[in-house]
Amino acid sequence: MEEKILDFCRLLRKGGINVSFSQIADALRAVGEVGFEKEDFFHALCCTLVSEKAELPLFEKIFNLYFSSAFALGKNENRDFDSLEGDQDSDQLSSEFLDLKIVDSALGEGRGRGGGASPALLLVKAVTEGNRPLLRTLAELAVKSLGTPGFLELQNFEKTVERAKVNIGWYEAVNRIEQIKEREKISAYTYSQWLKNLNYVEEKIRKLLENLFLKIFGRDALEEIISAANLKEKEFYRLNNLEIEEIRSRISKLARRLATRKGRRYRRAKRGQIDLRRTFQKALNTGKVPIQLKHRKRVLSKPELVLLCDVSGSVAVFSEFMLQLVYTIQNRFRNVRSFLFVDTVDEVTQYFWNQDIEEALKNAFVNAHFSISGFSDFGKVFVTFATKFLPGISPQSTLIILGDARNNWRPDEKEFLEKISKHVRRVIWFNPQPRERWDTEDSIMSVYAPYCSQVFECRNLKQLEKVVEAIL
Repeated sequence: MEEKILDFCRLLRKGGINVSFSQIADALRAVGEVGFEKEDFFHALCCTLVSEKAELPLFEKIFNLYFSSAFALGKNENRDFDSLEGDQDSDQLSSEFLDLKIVDSALGEGRGRGGGASPALLLVKAVTEGNRPLLRTLAELAVKSLGTPGFLELQNFEKTVERAKVNIGWYEAVNRIEQIKEREKISAYTYSQWLKNLNYVEEKIRKLLENLFLKIFGRDALEEIISAANLKEKEFYRLNNLEIEEIRSRISKLARRLATRKGRRYRRAKRGQIDLRRTFQKALNTGKVPIQLKHRKRVLSKPELVLLCDVSGSVAVFSEFMLQLVYTIQNRFRNVRSFLFVDTVDEVTQYFWNQDIEEALKNAFVNAHFSISGFSDFGKVFVTFATKFLPGISPQSTLIILGDARNNWRPDEKEFLEKISKHVRRVIWFNPQPRERWDTEDSIMSVYAPYCSQVFECRNLKQLEKVVEAIL
């Protein structure tokens, strides 16, 4: 069991939960004291290995996946480590909760007049009535409809979940539920319960799929599922709505940590640390003998920052995260100005004055004029920015460009980016796409890179935490 606990800790790290050697030692001692009874075992590991409350759902998920899988424990031991949710239904298709005629009808196998009821109608019925047995069975039917999925379906897990949802008429059901809400003036509380029932079905589909993949692919599936659960390394464009909210929460924590740090720069001084570069330059006048020492000292500095954010397609999520981060730590900067663009550019700085970040982002995206065709045009944006906004930008500013450099085969207008680069102190480009996809198809990253001081790949939270150092 010690080897399994060590292996489990390795998987926790892979999932994004930081586990130290001292925590592992504490976990081994705790398990030695409480034994292997299901709940005691779980709480012993949880209390010693989880440092933050936000990590608890992921810990429980990995615990259930690992210790309930046949390859982690023997079959007899396996029964003791079933899911801790308290949900007593099996993750296997069963008929004890639902008459088989209804199931056949949902699958379109009914006989006679009226046979073949829509699964969407059954989903509406189950959601509005709070019929958990029917909700579970519909989730099972959704997974069953996929047949035997392959490893590609596992690697594209979110798309596989969407396919399963479509197979039971998910979006038709959601539309009908919205209509019922409006038509029958459903209260906010009742509607919130319906949404909880929908979430229950989706989570059930996910768990059933995970168990199915574990049975088919074993350890490989476990590694893939846990890697996908690591929000720090999950690409921004792959995040679902719940994950986006979690990332926003983590960015707020990161911002609070960064806000307490002081930016430092150097300036000339009569005493302090020796400035080697200026000392050697002065020594050239005296036969390379450093007769006179030059000094410098550290001073607190607040740089000026300009954000130029691509908000086309999936890149918009990354731009939102960066805006949230910068404006949460705006006390670190002398001045912050923000611009949004797709194929035209508009300033949105004013929306962040005296408003919380969520309201500011909402107003900026609704009211700003940053798109005409809906397709990115970096060249046109650089032309507009250089001619319309650049004269008002301080030469001491750092310009941050957030975008994938996919220009839809339009003119690059690189000379205008060069003009911008010469005007400001430096240009830093954050690209949210994997580096291997740069300069493929319509990406022209290598055209713009020479006019940037630094270019970073920034496609997940882990990379964002590292590259943000470049602007401080």
